[in-house]
Amino acid sequence: MRVRERLRHILAVVEREGELTVEEACKRFGTSPATIRRDFQKLHQRGEVEKTWGGVQLRTRSFNLMPPYPEREIRQTRAKEQIATAAAAMVAEGDVVFIDGGTTTVHLAAGLAHRRVRIVTNSIGVAREIERLRRGRVGAEVYLTGGMLFPNSELLVGQQALRALADYHAQWCFLSASGLDAAGPSNHDERVVEVERAMIARADRVALLADHTKVGVRSMVAICSTEDLDAWITDVSPVDKLLCEALTNSGVRVITPS
Repeated sequence: MRVRERLRHILAVVEREGELTVEEACKRFGTSPATIRRDFQKLHQRGEVEKTWGGVQLRTRSFNLMPPYPEREIRQTRAKEQIATAAAAMVAEGDVVFIDGGTTTVHLAAGLAHRRVRIVTNSIGVAREIERLRRGRVGAEVYLTGGMLFPNSELLVGQQALRALADYHAQWCFLSASGLDAAGPSNHDERVVEVERAMIARADRVALLADHTKVGVRSMVAICSTEDLDAWITDVSPVDKLLCEALTNSGVRVITPS
């Protein structure tokens, strides 16, 4: 396993379980204590974990609990690409699509930039990627909501964003989230969530784009219930029994790209 890939896996374990010891990491990744300590040191230097006696733990954050966009962007990259490709395939020509800001939803740009669709988004990252990928005037039209730039997120939030969304209706809403459990998807901050809820309220169908590292995580603010979702696109079939039951009872279609 390459260093970059192992660092991603280590970080995913720490995010899911809260902490990881050198001994446990050696068993999971089949490598030496010296290698794991170097890995831990790299993650610590990048500000992604805190050192403990014999291991690392999830970094304690204050005020803005959402990790900075560059930190989130490099995690689970391949899974995010696969999830976004499957989501883009669900969009029909001529559709209007709400895209919530996130490091998974930004990958939708690759599948939609050249399509005859209209995209309404509060994500500077999504808008930038579509502008970069489309050829001249051919391809997706992009409508940015405006609003306050939320720190370290590339997200536009606040009353201006909400007022802009009130004017639109979409066939699809594609959501990101920091967690998903039997209660539904959740996120770090209420200002981010209120924009997501506005998108949900004005869309015919709602799909959550979330990889397996989000399963079993409950962040501070609930986005919606599982009953508000039409589809969940992820990279691994869910094994959480309570989550599976909640999804089944709500009629949510679970899509796992092969």
